[in-house]
Amino acid sequence: MHKKLLITFLICAPMSAVANIPSTEYVQQQIASQIATAVSSKVDTSATANQTMAGTYTITGTVYAPTPTLPTAE
Repeated sequence: MHKKLLITFLICAPMSAVANIPSTEYVQQQIASQIATAVSSKVDTSATANQTMAGTYTITGTVYAPTPTLPTAE
């Protein structure tokens, strides 16, 4: 009886289902990649940004645009 059970197990064991679960590192890389892709299409706020905006915009709140210092007269 035990011999038949062992043989059945040895035949069926290699056919058992195995879950393919991605690693935490892989998931974090995918999330970082998706965030980088999403952010790359947004407005650049860096000091070296040079962008053109077209269209109509409604702004609520306060817009802060400091006046640059004027050159001195010579």
